[in-house]
Amino acid sequence: MKVLLQRKLSLVFLIIQFLISAVFCGVALYVEFIPTKYIVALIIVCLVLLGYQILSQLTNSSYIIGRVLCVFFCAFFIGGGYYIYDAHAAVEDIGGMETKLDVISFYVLNEDPAKSLKDAKDYTFGILQMQDRENTDKALKEAEKEVGKTLNIREFEDTSTLADALYAKEVQAVVFNQAFLKTVEEQYATFDTDTRELVKHQIETVVQQQIQETDVTTKPFNVYISGIDVYGDISQTSRSDVNVIATINPLTKKILLTSTPRDYYVELYKDGKSFSNGMPDKLTHAGIYGVDCSIGTLEHLYNIDIDYYVRVNFTSLKKIVNLLGGVEVYSDYDFISDWGPNGAGTHYKFKKGYNKVNGKKALAFTRERHHFENGDYQRGRNHQHMIEAILNKVMSPSVLPNFSSLLKESKNMFRTSMSTKKIISLCNMQLSDMARWKITYANAEGTGGKKTTYSIRSTLLYICEPNYESVEKISKKIKKFMKETPEDIEAEKKDKDSMATEDPQPTLAP
Repeated sequence: MKVLLQRKLSLVFLIIQFLISAVFCGVALYVEFIPTKYIVALIIVCLVLLGYQILSQLTNSSYIIGRVLCVFFCAFFIGGGYYIYDAHAAVEDIGGMETKLDVISFYVLNEDPAKSLKDAKDYTFGILQMQDRENTDKALKEAEKEVGKTLNIREFEDTSTLADALYAKEVQAVVFNQAFLKTVEEQYATFDTDTRELVKHQIETVVQQQIQETDVTTKPFNVYISGIDVYGDISQTSRSDVNVIATINPLTKKILLTSTPRDYYVELYKDGKSFSNGMPDKLTHAGIYGVDCSIGTLEHLYNIDIDYYVRVNFTSLKKIVNLLGGVEVYSDYDFISDWGPNGAGTHYKFKKGYNKVNGKKALAFTRERHHFENGDYQRGRNHQHMIEAILNKVMSPSVLPNFSSLLKESKNMFRTSMSTKKIISLCNMQLSDMARWKITYANAEGTGGKKTTYSIRSTLLYICEPNYESVEKISKKIKKFMKETPEDIEAEKKDKDSMATEDPQPTLAP
């Protein structure tokens, strides 16, 4: 009777282990995260463990050890299954971003008596004549519904004349997208403390983009990496201070990072058409009108197609680097950054060569430009060095201890238009071959000057006049890069080897 009871209990243990093992393997197959060869190995391990358990339960002397191992295996499979599923959920959160957030704010001077929009219903509201009128008009309609009357509106050609009118009290309130706030503060540094926000309206818009059917594991593709100059919500519309195109060739395992200066003086494009009506603007201002405007502008500049985008901000960079346990970033020069641990005005020192940096130091490294002779050009190169440092850390085994935390926080750190399925296929490919990628750089060149822009028409701003020869070279380089095959790389390598062995130059005597 006792033996029969033990056998029944053993059967329960076996059934539980079988079911949990099956669910674990099912989850691993479902998420498509793990390469097939590892899935097969996983199934074999599960079958071997189950076989051992069957044998142990048939042997009276070892059935207790078998049950203890059963509990251990089940706990391991449950934890592993949760970890894999959690990773898949995190990738779903960051992939397929299709919306942008515009925040339209109503500002009054600090001493203004109005405490609410209804208190200001008889005010004259200053707005931008052309820029971002669609969102501004939506916010005004909502405001008019709230106060129950048509608001008095006065139009201005740009944020400079708009802010002037508020300070001169020609209008009692101004209305504009928070994405323009930095351009206002370039003229009025104390605008944030001189004014207060009376009310704001948030407008969420679907970003129109073509669905890309590219197999990212077999076809080269371009990704626009946009670094916006704000903290907080990653979906909020803002200027784009980092403009890097990552050209990725999965066949040759090569990545080309192309940096374009934020102040590049170019005509803005959106949906294949001129957005700025023929008048150039600073590239960074394209971000004010949406990530699709930045993409359209760069596509037109380099005559290429950009398949996906990734957006990060100041908060993102610090979190990513900290969760990675710091990164080793290369510096071309010894320099001091003014963006130190306590903000602007404090200092971080960097030496030529590799520097171990945490989140704050990484942000200081990428923001500095005033201490370089070539200013924004070098800052763009430092952006490339930082992206390379992060990619190297992410693709190395050293990231595994922080991998779970990194995935859980990823949805708050960056957003991408690449679908979850494509992200997973790239992860699957990397886990399968553990390839080392070669990263190279290209930097657009230009000369500094001062001109009016589409966004700011009344004031001369610093701009970077494009060197179109460098733009054309980069365009050709990207296209050639995307056409390269492993055979081309091998043939090029053989040519170099043969040239090195043929007709060697004689060594000159000292």
